[in-house]
Amino acid sequence: MKKVSIILPCLNEAGNLPLLVPEVIKNIPPKYNYEIICIDDGSTDSTPQVIKTLSKKDKHIKGIILHRRFGHEAAVWAGIEKASGDAIIYMDSDFQHPPVMIPKIIDLWEKGHDLIQLQKRDDQNASGIFRFFRQCGYWVWKFISDGVLIPGVSDFRLLDKKLKGYLISSQESEIFIRGIVGLAAKNPAILSYKVGKRRFGKSSYTMKMFINMFINGFISFSIKPIRLATIFGLLIAILTSLFLIFDIATALIAQRRMLEGWMTIIFLILILNGFIIFYLGILGEYIGIIFKEVKKRPKFIIDKTFNP
Repeated sequence: MKKVSIILPCLNEAGNLPLLVPEVIKNIPPKYNYEIICIDDGSTDSTPQVIKTLSKKDKHIKGIILHRRFGHEAAVWAGIEKASGDAIIYMDSDFQHPPVMIPKIIDLWEKGHDLIQLQKRDDQNASGIFRFFRQCGYWVWKFISDGVLIPGVSDFRLLDKKLKGYLISSQESEIFIRGIVGLAAKNPAILSYKVGKRRFGKSSYTMKMFINMFINGFISFSIKPIRLATIFGLLIAILTSLFLIFDIATALIAQRRMLEGWMTIIFLILILNGFIIFYLGILGEYIGIIFKEVKKRPKFIIDKTFNP
């Protein structure tokens, strides 16, 4: 009998988890063995106790309590390491990723797809401004990653166990799972879904977290930002040179001084300095990633496990 692992990263989901877990179990086709792995990522409510209670009632439910908050990606990674299923599904614990999609996801996996990514069709939970910035971020990702990062695809997906092996063998400290699995997948598929409504509590996903994730994805999968900055710098140098040649020629013809007026000089200095600072910022982000990768610090620390 094939086994399906469901990974539920949790942050302050004490109200949602007791309702979500039965829904998940109900939507796993009966012909499959299963395990549900709940990972607490430093919750400040009673989520760890809820996980402990659920795991006592059902041996199929396993729990991982992280030492402190390490972030969503680290929590998912901890679940993937623990998972023993032939297929691994990870999804949010707040009902925004509908459990009713699970049979459809598994069906696509059975048809030979090693990666099934869920793409948002409609999301009314976020504000209009946030949706706008998120959409812009998705399209930038798609461009710089040559299509590996797909617009609208969130952290709701199925991985074949072969992809787990690829992930675990990765030595990266700065984790960006949705990008790594896209590189490894041989036969991926996309399935659209309507974002569900959160039952209890507020979303912990902030604009700051989005910006950090965007930069991580931006830097982790392409050197295009550096190349574009180089091309942009070359373009500025050419345009500046043409402007200087034009100014010298007109000055000789009109018998006047070159670069008349301090405003022109200040304008050129501001443009060039602004570009240099921007370019240094891009280089700084890459150096920061290198700095973290070289140290090889652990991705997370586990305090407790239930039903190991």
